[in-house]
Amino acid sequence: MKLVAFCEAPADFRLVSGLVDRVLRESGPSWVTDNLDTPEVVRTWHADAPDRRYIDVHRLNDCTDRLRERGIRVRRVRGHFDGHPGDAAGPMARKAFLIAEALHRHAPGEPIDAVVLVFDCDEQHAERPRGVRAARDEARRWAPFHILCGFPDPEREAWVLAGFEPCDEREQQRLDDLHRELGFSPVLHAVRLRDKGHGAPRNIKRVLGVLISDDHHRKARCWTEPPLATLRERGDATGLAVFLEELEAALRALCAAGTPRG
Repeated sequence: MKLVAFCEAPADFRLVSGLVDRVLRESGPSWVTDNLDTPEVVRTWHADAPDRRYIDVHRLNDCTDRLRERGIRVRRVRGHFDGHPGDAAGPMARKAFLIAEALHRHAPGEPIDAVVLVFDCDEQHAERPRGVRAARDEARRWAPFHILCGFPDPEREAWVLAGFEPCDEREQQRLDDLHRELGFSPVLHAVRLRDKGHGAPRNIKRVLGVLISDDHHRKARCWTEPPLATLRERGDATGLAVFLEELEAALRALCAAGTPRG
């Protein structure tokens, strides 16, 4: 299956692609699970550049320019969504889905099966999801692919924290210290970590950094090792549970309709 990811940074793509493979591994049919040691047999990601397997939502105009240079035209749709002005991120999401449609249209031998758009809520925890969903609902009327949207609330780090399990006494001590400092567990209540100031007590990046520093391998263990049921339970308020539910449904449908490549 061919997927296109729209997200904000390499760390976001690592998380999103890791969750996709995790759900495939645990929910897919035998031909999927038997081939995930070589994931490209099962799924591939559209590469926007030689070193980037996702499309940066902040650089969609650059993407359309590159497509135009290849003779690929991205349709333009302007105006409101069902007669109403778009909320925050709605126009961005609309452009992303139109880019995916252009890519699909010009790749008949390898059509796009699913588009995954993940965008942090930040301070717009109601407006951004509402805007993206309006664009998604519009696109689902004409899109030839599945569309999955995720909204980490407040930021991607909340989804990482949902899977944090102390692996030694030092990590347990750090978690206990943060619990005392904050007055709540950052693992169970990551949605409350909304301070934007660098180094502020409830800044979610600071909190995750205290627990596991900038260790990419350790972060990945937070979404590859805990049971998916744990991620759903802890991620209910941060948007992770809904994303996993929709992801599982879409991947099951795609696996049922597909066959292994090669």
